[in-house]
Amino acid sequence: MYGNNDLSDEDKKRQLNALNMQLSMLDSDQKKFSNEKNMLDAEIRKIKMDTERLRIDLSEKQKRFETVTFQFSQNEDEIKRLKRKLASL
Repeated sequence: MYGNNDLSDEDKKRQLNALNMQLSMLDSDQKKFSNEKNMLDAEIRKIKMDTERLRIDLSEKQKRFETVTFQFSQNEDEIKRLKRKLASL
């Protein structure tokens, strides 16, 4: 009887140690995942902010491009007009 009880206690200790080791490893993995999750979340937020900033910058550049294109066209027309006037003199 004592032999079976002692063996059973020994098995319980081994199982307990194995479960504690497994729990410790999973806890360590969970901390790594948590750190990576937080890092990725911060990177995603930064990229979203950068994307928004770039979208705004793109919009401003497109408006400026349209303005410059219009001014370029107006200036080109004025140059042609002045060249024609010079040629007629």
